Amino acid sequence: MQDWIESTTGFVPFATADQLVLPGHKLPYRGLPFRLTQLVANHQSALDRLRTFLAVPATAVQCFAPLFRREIGAGEYGLALVEAVAHMNYLLHRGEVSRSLRADGAWVFVIHN
Repeated sequence: MQDWIESTTGFVPFATADQLVLPGHKLPYRGLPFRLTQLVANHQSALDRLRTFLAVPATAVQCFAPLFRREIGAGEYGLALVEAVAHMNYLLHRGEVSRSLRADGAWVFVIHN
């Protein structure tokens, strides 16, 4: 996630508002600098919500609600899990959370006070 944040932020100086963006899903648009900034801000906000939520130990699946702020369906469960783990690992590698292995084999994360 750190590499993604840095690379996405690094594209901003090279992006122009009039460039046509052809995304993999949804409609083409213009306004790439704004969108790049918005994407990073959205992930930073998700990380802030996660930091608050992890005052109590939680698994990646238990973090779906604060991260995504909506129900996750069966069809998107795998992608949501990967993204949740990426956010948790980002905080782990920054030293903001610790993780422990539960008896059932699930990793549980908690924020450092």
